[in-house]
Amino acid sequence: MKTKLFSVSVICILSIIIAMPSFAFAATNAYSFTMNLRLVDGSKNGQYFKLNKGTAKLSGTHYQYSSDPSPVGPNPITYQLWNKTSGNSFGTIKAAPNKNGTSSSVSGSYSGLGGGTKYYLQIFKVDDGRNIKGSGKISN
Repeated sequence: MKTKLFSVSVICILSIIIAMPSFAFAATNAYSFTMNLRLVDGSKNGQYFKLNKGTAKLSGTHYQYSSDPSPVGPNPITYQLWNKTSGNSFGTIKAAPNKNGTSSSVSGSYSGLGGGTKYYLQIFKVDDGRNIKGSGKISN
């Protein structure tokens, strides 16, 4: 009886190990930022993402957490994806924050990824006197 239970356990474990590589795991990476001026550069603050070749989707939120006296705008915030190895950009996604400080969403996709698996975001805007925080995920 003990040997039968042991044999069944070993077979189950081996089946799981063999089946594991066949599952397709998506690369998902979280990001967050605080923008007090006009640019947040992931390559400067070490926030890199591992992404696979193809298309990546960005989804998140951002909001104004404070402002300088007499702010203008709000101006759109641009999310640009770069590959560290090749130096290539894979496009931009733009979204404007709400004036009243409530959270607004940002989403879009980048296509043609390749040339390495290490990517980063540059998030920027024209300085409008509004300080922004945001977070989300990028995945493919």
